[in-house]
Amino acid sequence: MDMIVPLAKTGAISAATNLWLAVPIGFIFGFALFQAGFTDSRRIVWAFYFKDVRVPVVMFSAIVTGMLGLWGLSLVGALDISQVYMLPTYLLPMAVGGLLFGVGMVIGGYCPGTAIASIATGKIDALVFIGGFLVGSLVFGDFFPVWGDFYNSDYRGAFRLNQWLGIGLGPMILIVVIVAVVGTLSMILVQHLAWPTADYGATPNRFLKLQGSLVAIAILVGTIYAFFPTEAFIDDSVEPSYYIVPKASAQHELSEPAVALVTLAGARS
Repeated sequence: MDMIVPLAKTGAISAATNLWLAVPIGFIFGFALFQAGFTDSRRIVWAFYFKDVRVPVVMFSAIVTGMLGLWGLSLVGALDISQVYMLPTYLLPMAVGGLLFGVGMVIGGYCPGTAIASIATGKIDALVFIGGFLVGSLVFGDFFPVWGDFYNSDYRGAFRLNQWLGIGLGPMILIVVIVAVVGTLSMILVQHLAWPTADYGATPNRFLKLQGSLVAIAILVGTIYAFFPTEAFIDDSVEPSYYIVPKASAQHELSEPAVALVTLAGARS
C-alpha cells in the first residue's frame, strides 16, 4: 500500500487545501467539545472532585482512539510516521508546566482550547479566562530570560513511553489501553462512592452496550498490536526528521539562539 497520510506531506492534497480543511475540522472538533461537556467550566472542575468524570473519560477515549488509529495506519503502511510531527519532550519543565496547567484548570475551569469553544457558546467566564491567558503569555514572554534555561532543559527528543520503560511499542500500546479502561472504571466507581446522591441522568442500556463493545474492540486491537515488534510501526534506527531540535543535541545544553537557528533550519528543510 502506498503511503497517503499525512495528506499534505505526501502530496495527496495541496498545502492550501490542507489549511482550508482546518476550518470544517475545527467546527467538528468544537461541536464534539460541546457535546462532551468541555465547554462547561463546572463539568471540567467537577472532574477534579470526582463529581462528574465524563470529561476525563472522554479524554481517555480520545487518547485510545487516536493511538490505535495512528499506529494502525502506520502498521498497514498507509501512514508515513516519519512525516508526523511529534511534540519533543522536555521532561522536567513539562512536569512543572503540567502541574501549573492543572492548577489553572481547577481555578479557571478551562484550558485555552475549551475556553475558545466556550466563547462560541456565549460564556462570559471563558472570555475572562482567555484574557488572563493572554496576559500570562505576555508575562511569560517578557520574563523568558529568567526561566529560559530551565524551559529548554532536560531535552529528550520525541520520547515515547516504551523507550522510557525499555519495552516494545506494541506491548506499550496494550498497556495504555488497559490503563485507560481501568482508569475509566475506577473514576466512575469513585464518583458513585463520593457522590452517591448525584444524578446526571441514567445512561440508556443501548449506549452501555455500545460502550462495552468499543472497550472490547480496543482491548482486542491492543492485544493484536502487542505481538508486533517496534520496527513494524516505526523505524528507530535512524533519527526521524520531525525533531525540532536534533535528538543528539539532548546531551548538550543549547542556548536560546542555537535553538532558534536549529528550528529555523528545520523549517526550511
